[in-house]
Amino acid sequence: MSESAVPGDFSASENSNLDYWLKAWKENRIGFHRSDVSYLFKTYLIPKLLTATEQKCVVFPLCGKSVDMMAALDAGHRVIGIEGGVAPVEAFFSENKIAYEIEKDANNQCEIYKGVDRPVTIYRADFFAFNKDLPPVDYIWDRGGLVAVTPTTREQYRDCLRRMMTPGRTELFLVAIVYEDPTFSGPPHVLNNDHINELFGSDSSIEFVIKQDETKEFNARFINRSIQHIEEHLYSIIRKQN
Repeated sequence: MSESAVPGDFSASENSNLDYWLKAWKENRIGFHRSDVSYLFKTYLIPKLLTATEQKCVVFPLCGKSVDMMAALDAGHRVIGIEGGVAPVEAFFSENKIAYEIEKDANNQCEIYKGVDRPVTIYRADFFAFNKDLPPVDYIWDRGGLVAVTPTTREQYRDCLRRMMTPGRTELFLVAIVYEDPTFSGPPHVLNNDHINELFGSDSSIEFVIKQDETKEFNARFINRSIQHIEEHLYSIIRKQN
């Protein structure tokens, strides 16, 4: 375990910067956490969930205590989160008043937090080492995951996502971050259209959905990290069938 990891948390892989986020949770430096359901989630994924004729499975990588997970639950669907830290996982259940049980997997690679009366499971694990078999996944909502890790680990992170994606079925909604500001280098790190195509273009269909200006909101949440201009770009990515 690195010195920056929270006691009881899973230490990050050596070539990632997940310990940075574990330390942020420990020190309550969580300006990246949103208290409201994200606009993009409400606009582009919730309508799919509300009109679904059967229960869907939605995965949230590096989920923290995201309120987007509650929105998916309240829409009647199954939620799976993956998170390395104790604090955000326990906060999610306590703040939403969801009773839970904790199990250890057979190889002790992670702890499994399961809602007692709600269909939500959060795996407390190092995302890069996560290899659990999941039920068929319908949607993956990645906001703040791929943009958070060190750029040199993006292919490794992408491969973790791919393992969860059933070709022709699983739709990955990826929220990318784009900015040009010499005074700010992240995290979050720039993830532009070229990066997306380089990571996913070989075996997936990629659709650019929409972009939105996040400058005002970003600067309001990170009062010590002002940025000139920053945008969120939403992509829909589906692995191609052979």
